[in-house]
Amino acid sequence: MAVKLVALTDTGPAVNISNWGFPIRDSQTTQRRGNNYVDADPVADLVHWTVVFVLTPTISIIGVIGNSFSIIVLSKHGFKKSSNILLFSLAISDIMFMIGINGPSKPMYEWGGEGFDYPEETARILYYVYQITDSLNWIFCPTSFSIPILIMAERLIAVFFPLRFHSLVTVRRTVVAILAPLVLSTIAHIYIRTWFKFSYVFDSARNVSVGIVGRTDAYWAQRQVSEIFKICDNAMFVFVLFVGAGCVAIGVKMKMVAKKRQQMTNNFMWQKAGKTEAESSRTTKMLLCLCIVYSFACFPVGFPAVIPGFMVFPVFEDEPRHRSIGVFIFHVYKMVFCVNASCNFYLYVAINKKFRDTFRSLICR
Repeated sequence: MAVKLVALTDTGPAVNISNWGFPIRDSQTTQRRGNNYVDADPVADLVHWTVVFVLTPTISIIGVIGNSFSIIVLSKHGFKKSSNILLFSLAISDIMFMIGINGPSKPMYEWGGEGFDYPEETARILYYVYQITDSLNWIFCPTSFSIPILIMAERLIAVFFPLRFHSLVTVRRTVVAILAPLVLSTIAHIYIRTWFKFSYVFDSARNVSVGIVGRTDAYWAQRQVSEIFKICDNAMFVFVLFVGAGCVAIGVKMKMVAKKRQQMTNNFMWQKAGKTEAESSRTTKMLLCLCIVYSFACFPVGFPAVIPGFMVFPVFEDEPRHRSIGVFIFHVYKMVFCVNASCNFYLYVAINKKFRDTFRSLICR
C-alpha cells in the first residue's frame, strides 16, 4: 500500500499542504528520481484508479475465498508431508498479503486531496488502520514471495535425491524455513514503522484540517537505510531466476523418468512401485505448475535493478507522488502478484485429483 511521506517543520494553522510531495522539478531531478516525478496523464490516471480500487480488490476477494478453501482441504490432508505444510503456509501468507494491500484507509488517504479529512480522533484511528494494513502488506509479501522458493528446493530434492529426501526434508526443518523470512520481515517492518508519525495540520488550499502520515526524526537521521531496503527488494530477483531454472530442471528430469517408465512397463518391480511413483509425480506436477506461474508473475520484480526509477516503492520514498507513473507501475505489479496469490487454489483443483476429491466431498457435504 502506498504511503504519503512528508517532513513537517510546522504544524500550525498557516501550513499549506496542497503542494507537499510536488516540489519544483527540472530535467536533472526527474532523471535522478525516475518515474516518481513523471505525472500520469488523465487516461493513465483513470486506469490507475481502476487497477487500485476495482481490479485488485476483485481479484483479492476471489483469492481470499480460494485460499480459505485451500486451508480447509490441506488441514483435512494433515501435515505429515512437507509439501502440505508449505502450501498451507503459502495460503495464509497470500490471504494476509491481499488483506493488507486492500486496506480501507488507502482510498481515503491517497486519492483526492491526500490526507484524512476528518476530525482529529477519527483521522488518528484511520492513520493506525492505514499503518496496520500497510504492515500486513509488507510483512507477508516477502513471505509469500519466499515460500515458492522453498517449494522448489523441496521438489528438487524429491526429484534428484529421492533416497535422501526424508532425511533431508523434515517437518521441523520445513517449519523453521517458513518462519525465518516471516520473522526477519516482521523485525524489518517494525523498524520501518518508526519512520512514520501522525500529524494533524491545516490545509489552507481546502480550508480544512487533515491527518497526514509524516516522517519522524529517526528517518531523516538514517534515511540511507531505505536505499538498503530497496536494494534487498531488487536482489530478490535472483530467487525468481532460481525458481525458473528449477522448473526447467524438473521438467527435463520428469521427461527422462517418463521415458524410462515406458521402457520398463513390463518389469514387475517397476509395477510394484508404480503407485507411489504416480502419487509423487502428481504432487510434483502440481507444485511445478505453481512455480511456473510464480516465475512469470514475479519476473517484473527485477526491472528496477535494470531500469532505476522504473517502479516506485512509496514506502521508501521521501516524497512519493501517488499519481505518478512510477507508483502506477508499482500498483500494476501488486495486482499481478495478487493474481499469482489468487490462482493457487484453482491450480490445485485442476491438477491434483486428491485435492479435487477432498474439495468435492466438502462441497457435497
